[in-house]
Formats: sequence, structure tokens, C-alpha cells
Amino acid sequence: MGKSIMAVVPALAIKKVNLYRFLGYWLPTLAYCALIFWLSSSSKPVLPPPFYGADKVLHALEYAILGILLARSILSAKPRFSKGALVVLIVALATLYGISDEVHQAMVPGRSASLWDVLADGVGALCGVLCYMGRIPEAH
Repeated sequence: MGKSIMAVVPALAIKKVNLYRFLGYWLPTLAYCALIFWLSSSSKPVLPPPFYGADKVLHALEYAILGILLARSILSAKPRFSKGALVVLIVALATLYGISDEVHQAMVPGRSASLWDVLADGVGALCGVLCYMGRIPEAH
């Protein structure tokens, strides 16, 4: 015959909870990536830089937040990797997003791509993920 309704309902409830959990962790990360994309689409910066190098500081802060959000999202799945491997993975993902953002920015009139921006993105992501991972105790 088929599965009884009692066998199907708990399975659906588990999938629904997992979807809510997944969205709760990944939606903020994806929304933040969309915000970065949107900010890069502007032909002119919102505010002029207050000091030399301010744009690099802003890149680092922007990607520190992304590093934190990525760490939060990825760690929600309880991956079986060492902290070091997770740090490398998260920084690599954030830096790849930074590269894609610079490529996108190069196509925006009045904007240009910069390897220094990508470096600031990677350093920021590293700082963010290390701050976040520092709050998580090592498994014994």
C-alpha cells in the first residue's frame, strides 16, 4: 500500500525544521552578499574616503563581517573538519567572492578593480573568521 500518514508527517516536520534552520543561518549570509554586490554596482562611492587607505579599511571590515557570517553558516552544518581547514575554506570562499566582486566592479562605469582590494577582502575575512572561531571551544 503506501506509507501511513503518521510515517510521513514527522518526516515532513523534520524537513521543514531543517529548512528553517538552513534559512536562518544562510539567508543573512546571502543577503549580505547581495548587499556587497549592490554597493559595488554604484558608479560613485556613497561617501568620500576620510583618509588615505580608508577604502582598504572599509573592504577589510566589510569582509570581516562576511567571514563571520560564512563561519556561522558553515559551522551550522557541524562539518567534520579541523578548525584550521575551516578557516582556510571560509577565507577562500570570501576571497573568491571578493574577486568576483572586483570583476563586477570593473564593469561598472567609473569604478575599477584592484588586487589591493582583494587582499584587504581576504585579510578582513581572515580576521572575521578568527574572531568568530575564537568563541567556539575546540572539541576534545
